[in-house]
Amino acid sequence: MLKATSILLAAAMMITPVAAAESLKEVTLKMDYDPALLTSEAGAETLVSELKREARKVCSQRLPAIGSVYVDASCADTLVKAAVQQIHADLSEAGTAVAPGFQRLAAVDYALAN
Repeated sequence: MLKATSILLAAAMMITPVAAAESLKEVTLKMDYDPALLTSEAGAETLVSELKREARKVCSQRLPAIGSVYVDASCADTLVKAAVQQIHADLSEAGTAVAPGFQRLAAVDYALAN
C-alpha cells in the first residue's frame, strides 16, 4: 500500500507542472471597491486581503487527474501588485487621499516590478 501511494504522489508531482503549462491564458482581476476604504490603514488592509483572495481564485485551476486545485502563486502575486499599482495611480490622479501603508505597498511593488 505504501509503495502504491508513493508512486501516485510522484506521478501527481510530475503531472501538475505539465497541466499548468498547457493551459496558459491571460487572466485579469476586476473588482469593485470603495475608494473611502483606502483612507484608513484598516480599510487598506481589508481591500488588499480581498484582492489577494480574488487573485487566488482567478489564478486557480482544478486538476481532475489528482482531484485537487492548483493555485499559481506567482500569477496571484502579479495580479495583486498590478491591482494595487492601478488603484494607487487612479486615486493619485483623482487627488484622493490614500493611507500611508497603501502608498508604501504601491511604491514597493512598483519598484520591484520595474
